[in-house]
Amino acid sequence: MVARTRSADPYSSGESRREAGDRVPTLICTDSGYLQHAAVCLTSLVANNPGLFFDIAIVRRASETLDIAKLRRSLAPFANHTITEKAFTQPPEISLPLNPQAKYTLDSWSRLWVADFFPDDVERVLYLDGDIVVVGSIAELWRTDLDGNVLGCVDIPGAAIGVQRLGLRPEDGYFNSGVLLIDLKQWRETQVLPRLLDYMRVHPEQMVFALDQDALNACLYKSKKRLDPKWNAVWTFFRDNEPVPLPRAAIEVLRRDARIIHFNHEIKPWSYFCEHPRQSEYYRYLRMTEWRDFVPPDRTMRNRLYKFAGAVLPARVKASLRSARRKLPIGGMVHRA
Repeated sequence: MVARTRSADPYSSGESRREAGDRVPTLICTDSGYLQHAAVCLTSLVANNPGLFFDIAIVRRASETLDIAKLRRSLAPFANHTITEKAFTQPPEISLPLNPQAKYTLDSWSRLWVADFFPDDVERVLYLDGDIVVVGSIAELWRTDLDGNVLGCVDIPGAAIGVQRLGLRPEDGYFNSGVLLIDLKQWRETQVLPRLLDYMRVHPEQMVFALDQDALNACLYKSKKRLDPKWNAVWTFFRDNEPVPLPRAAIEVLRRDARIIHFNHEIKPWSYFCEHPRQSEYYRYLRMTEWRDFVPPDRTMRNRLYKFAGAVLPARVKASLRSARRKLPIGGMVHRA
């Protein structure tokens, strides 16, 4: 199911002499189309946390080859990390729902096998989606006491649809799974993976939109530690035209103090049409990587005219343009939830 490739085990190397509290086992799952964005995420992580050491597990499909050498060159200026490449194969006896409308791929599911990607003595793991940029220290996050819970995660304010879809109570909330602080010891002991797989088998009707995120919420809503939203500042917090059930002052504080920016909207920062106010953070760290010469594939003359027109046309016409450009292919693995 899981194979380690082309890397020595960092836990058996001389690096293991570092203080355990300084080591951050980190999981990121990607495909070839998303590797550039994973590189940006990891570059921002190690660049902003010189006091921590990251044992990074890069998980790919066994059938796919990643340019890990290019990733290594990107991170080479930073000594506070190791990279271990691991291959994941979907167990033949397990059917993983893949909804094309949600733009998920097998890579979205592989994080559920987190316990297979780290040695048995690793008790805590940080998981990050690839469409994330870390803009400050995460030492406080890493040292968070989970108070006996399996997960540390950030609830999405006003996520009524997710709550209703899963039959949860409003007070249970619904978390975004793009940033997870995982008590791996408990994850193993409480058999979280079998529980998730059993839920998906019994409730196939739920596996429509957010897929594994829904399964995580349905199974672990009683075993989560709610984290400050600054550790997973999703698109909801930056949209002025989308009401958020939080005081305006609290939203402004979050926007200012966010440590992890999660570009979970369908229009990503590497798209020419991205309207996220923190889009520049993506390009700041992109310039530090071997992908620094990247040009958005949708930055065509036609789309430049679309964007110019959108700046001067009435709101109704702008809405039509947004609808049209959402249909334009951008490529790569996409996390929408």
